[in-house]
Amino acid sequence: MDILNETHFLEKLSALPLEAGQKIAVAVSGGVDSMALALAFVKWGDFDIHILSVDHGLRKEARGEVELVKRYASEWGARFQALKWEHGGVENKLQEQARVARYGLMLDCCEAQGIKHLLLAHHMDDQAETFLFRLCKGSGLDGLASMRTVQEIEGRDVCLVRPLLDVPKEALIAFCEEHGIDYVHDPSNESAQYARVRLRQAREVLEAEGLSNKRLAVSAKRFERARSALEDLADKLYNEAILNKDTNRIVFDFKLLVHNPEELILRCVMMAMEALSDIKGYGARFEKIEHLVQGLLNETSFRKRTLGGVVFERDDKNSALIMHREGKN
Repeated sequence: MDILNETHFLEKLSALPLEAGQKIAVAVSGGVDSMALALAFVKWGDFDIHILSVDHGLRKEARGEVELVKRYASEWGARFQALKWEHGGVENKLQEQARVARYGLMLDCCEAQGIKHLLLAHHMDDQAETFLFRLCKGSGLDGLASMRTVQEIEGRDVCLVRPLLDVPKEALIAFCEEHGIDYVHDPSNESAQYARVRLRQAREVLEAEGLSNKRLAVSAKRFERARSALEDLADKLYNEAILNKDTNRIVFDFKLLVHNPEELILRCVMMAMEALSDIKGYGARFEKIEHLVQGLLNETSFRKRTLGGVVFERDDKNSALIMHREGKN
């Protein structure tokens, strides 16, 4: 989908888990991406639209941007709610903390109003940018996989929906300009102090070598396909290999595990670590988990060790891998 028109939009809409007339929330910052998303759903959708806009208070223009969104929501006949981030002067990792807070505020609002789907305006250029950013960080397959069109959030009764992942940003700009929609420009999107912006500024060089946003997005989508397949296989192995499990302890059939590819073993270990940890995720760097799994597989005599609050023991006599919470054996 290279352009945003009614035919392509309705085709995309038919593949989403949305039903006519239902309540949906659209995250709108006032930028061109989210304004285009909201306008498309107002023009061509049949939903009870709730537009959510967050005033992060980090720039003096933020309040005016929320007012712009409010004005358009009124013109479109959509419900509107402004949300305020009370941050108390955050200084470190500002963009990341603002992003986390923004999602938290909007998800809380959705749950309070019984809204099951929160729509986000991530597009093809975002896919490409995220792929490059994570590649620079040395991410593995999961990190390089594309953002999901529909993403469930653990512990939340709301799904994130990204309808525009195959739409280039230039198409969204053209769509807003065609319909005379005003939108805001966030100066932080041009500041070279942020790594993502520096990568964005390097695109001309990359595109000259054939590394276009479209090709990067396609690669990310292929990684996502591989990730989904591996997740399914790992889920199956995880359930088959568990001999015993409670809230503090998981015991695997180690003989069964080792007859599988290392990638699946690694994923099973990470799933168990997450199940046993009080920390969301698995509480340890991926490289350290890789090193531990390699030790489990290759060391003749594996000595008990702890990682991410989880103790690992290999019982060679009974061919078992024992994992338990630290101090909870």
